[in-house]
Amino acid sequence: MPHLTSNPLRKVLIQSDDTSVLSKFQNVPAYTRVLYLKDEISDAPKTPVGEIKKYADAVTLPRFSIVPTIDGFTTATTKVVNEMHAANISVYVTVLRNEFVTLAFDYFADPTIEIATYTSGIGVDGIITEYPATASRYLRNPCSSDSMPESSYSIIPAEAGSLLKTVPEETQPPASSPTPALDVADVVDPPLPAVTKPASPPPATSPHSSAVANIANVVLSLVAIVVFSSLSLV
Repeated sequence: MPHLTSNPLRKVLIQSDDTSVLSKFQNVPAYTRVLYLKDEISDAPKTPVGEIKKYADAVTLPRFSIVPTIDGFTTATTKVVNEMHAANISVYVTVLRNEFVTLAFDYFADPTIEIATYTSGIGVDGIITEYPATASRYLRNPCSSDSMPESSYSIIPAEAGSLLKTVPEETQPPASSPTPALDVADVVDPPLPAVTKPASPPPATSPHSSAVANIANVVLSLVAIVVFSSLSLV
């Protein structure tokens, strides 16, 4: 794609959940390699993050790897984004939707508040959404800029876990099982198999001699039937 790589205003991202696939683009510095970590994680230790750095420039994380929820309430903000940024790895969050059933109560059924929480509040490098018009409207809104004066109106991100604290302890949802931290086995994949030439198909077999004989017998039988029919008419 020379027309894309030569344009500084455009960026080509190659995403895969397989490090072997991303390694094939290692010699194309114009492409940004993105590793998709589809399983939810609670932490990103240095060892697996170091393995990510060998294959990718960025990662795509599910929403709950950054802001976990329980029964519709956000509980906290993980350190995964900061741990990735410490290794100079960009972070993209997926996937944001407008439907209120997909939004935590902390966002008050407003997808703009969720976008603000991930971008302005947490500082992710990008979002993946099914509603790009909503994201575009937020990014073009002057109230979403960090350069706005404090006295002016601004879109305030939600504080993860703050709404849950207002719920009486005896009525709070039970704690869920802990989410595992990222492991090296979750990152590194076996190399791709070598490309091999497909085997040639076997030669077509000729009809068996018994089949030829059967055909000949059928022909003779038909001739005999015709002869007997002719004699009966005489």
